[in-house]
Amino acid sequence: MLEDDKQLILTCGWCKKIKNDAAWQTVEEFLNSMGYANITHGMCSECSEKIFQKRVYLESYQNICKAISSSIALDEVLNLIVTNIVRVMNVKACLLRLINKKLRTLDVAASFGLSGDYVNKGAVTFDQSLEDAMSGKPVSIYDVADDKNSIYFHAAKKEGIRSIMSVPLRFKDDIIGIMRMYTAEPRNYSDEDMKFVSAIAEQAAMAIMNAKEFETIVSREKEYLRVFREISKALSSSLNLEEILNMIVRTIPEAIQVKGATIKLIDEKTKRIKLAAAYGLNEDFLIKDPTGKELNIMEALNHLYSQGASLPFLKDKDMNILEELNYKSVFIYDATTDPRVMNKKDIIEEGIKSILSVPILARGKLIGVIKLFTGWLRNFTQEEVDFVTSLAEQCGLAIVNATMYEKQYKEVTYLKTIQEITKLRTKTKDFNEVLNHIVKRLPEIMNTKAATIRLLNRENERLELVAASGLSDEYLNRGSIEFEENIKIALKGEPVAIHDAANDARMIFNKEAQREGIQSILVIPLMLYNNIIGVLRLLTSEPRVFTSDEIDFAMALAEEAAIVIENARLQNKI
Repeated sequence: MLEDDKQLILTCGWCKKIKNDAAWQTVEEFLNSMGYANITHGMCSECSEKIFQKRVYLESYQNICKAISSSIALDEVLNLIVTNIVRVMNVKACLLRLINKKLRTLDVAASFGLSGDYVNKGAVTFDQSLEDAMSGKPVSIYDVADDKNSIYFHAAKKEGIRSIMSVPLRFKDDIIGIMRMYTAEPRNYSDEDMKFVSAIAEQAAMAIMNAKEFETIVSREKEYLRVFREISKALSSSLNLEEILNMIVRTIPEAIQVKGATIKLIDEKTKRIKLAAAYGLNEDFLIKDPTGKELNIMEALNHLYSQGASLPFLKDKDMNILEELNYKSVFIYDATTDPRVMNKKDIIEEGIKSILSVPILARGKLIGVIKLFTGWLRNFTQEEVDFVTSLAEQCGLAIVNATMYEKQYKEVTYLKTIQEITKLRTKTKDFNEVLNHIVKRLPEIMNTKAATIRLLNRENERLELVAASGLSDEYLNRGSIEFEENIKIALKGEPVAIHDAANDARMIFNKEAQREGIQSILVIPLMLYNNIIGVLRLLTSEPRVFTSDEIDFAMALAEEAAIVIENARLQNKI
C-alpha cells in the first residue's frame, strides 16, 4: 500500500497507466518508482476462465467451420451443428427450426438431446423469439417458468427444460430459421457465449443455404436424368409418335417447374404448323396460339434467306423468327409487354408471363418447336435451356423413326389391301358386296372421311352412284356431278386432288361440301384396259395435301378394283 492512502492517483481509464509527476507510467513502472521492486505476474480466476473459454470457442468454431465446409449433405450439416453446440456450450439440447413462409411455421430441421415426443410435437407457429429476431435482436432468452400458460409449458416441464436461448439464422438480409439451446436450470450467458453462438448461427445459415443449393442442383440433375431415361425407353420400345410427344410435354413442366408446354410440328404436306402435343394450357388458348402464323413467316424467310435476299422489311417482333431460322432458342421474359408477341390479350387471359421456344431439328432441318410457358416472370438457366434443347433433339429422333415406320407400314398396308381386293375376284360374285367392301375399306386404309364409287352408264354417258360410305343421304342426292371440272379431268384418265372443297372452282357443289364437313377430295379414274368405267372419290374432313405415294396407291387400287368390279358385273349379268 502507499504510505499516504489519501493521495489521489490519476489513472488512465483506457490504458490503465498512472500519471507520476509529468509522465504516464505502467502499473509496474509506477510501483518500481515507489520502491516496490519485487513484482511478479499471475492470472486471476476470472481472466483465466475467460481466456480458456475463448480458446475453446475458437477451436470449436474452427472445427465446426472445417466440418461444415467438408460436408454438402443438408441433413449431415444440420446434425453436425446441433451436436457441436451441445458439446461446446454444455447445454442439455439443441434444435434447429427453419421457417416455412407459406404456412408461417417453424419446422424442425435437426435436433440433439431431445426426446422424440418433444421434437415431434408439431410445427411451431411464429413466436416471440422469431419476432425478436425479425426486429434485429441477436439473442432471445426465455424462462419456461415465467410463462406457465404457454401451450408448450407442460411438454417443456416433462422434458426437463427450464430455459431456452433462441438465436436467429441469418442469411444475408433474410432470417431463414432459429437455433435453440435448452438447459435444465436457469443460466446466465456471458458476452463470449453470445458472440460464439451468434458466429455459429451465421455459419449454420450459410451452410444450410449452400447445402440446399447443392441438393437442389443434384435433385434437378437426377430429375433430368430420370426424364431422359423415361423418354429414351419410350423411344426404344414404342413407335407411337403421339405417345412419345405427349410424354415429353408432360414431363418437361414437372422437371423445370413451368406452367405448361406445347410441341408444334410443320406439316410437310401443307407446310403449316400443327399442334402435336400440349400440357397445362386451356383448349381455347391452344386454338388461338399464333405459332402457326409465326412459322409460316419462318418458312418464307427461310426461302428468301437461302436465296441470299436481304431482309430490310423485318420489324423488331420478327427478330425471334430470325433467331429460330438460325436454330437458336428464343426467350421472352415478359410476354405481356414484349413486342415480339402477337397475341398479348390471349397471353394475359391465360396467365402466361415468360416463354421459352426451342426449335426441333431433324437431320439439320427445322421441323417444329417446343414452347414452355410460365405463370410468373422468370429467367431460364443455361442448364435448363440445354435440357430442353436435348429433349427437342429426342423429339426430332422420335419423329424421324415414327415417319420411317409409318412409311413402311403404309407400304405394307397398301400391298395387303391390293391383294385383298384382288382376292375378291374369286372370293365373291356379288357385285354390290364388292363395291361396298371397297368404299368401306378405303377410308380405313387412306384415313379419309368417306369414299364413293360412280360407274359410267354407257347408254346415257351419265355417272351413277353405286356405292358410298361416310356421307349423308342429303349430300349424296345433291345432284348430278358430270359437269364438274374435276370429274371431266378424271374421265380423261387423270387423278384430281382438291385441297379446299368449299372454294375450289373445279366444283359446283361447294356449299354442300362445306355443310357436309368435307375439306379435301381425291378423284381417281376407274380404268379397265384403257377404258374409263367410272370414278372413285376419297373425301376428308381435314385439309389435306395428298402425297404422290397416296395418289399412286389409289390409282393402282382403282385399276385392280375396276377389274374386280367388271368381273362381278359380268357375273351378275350371267
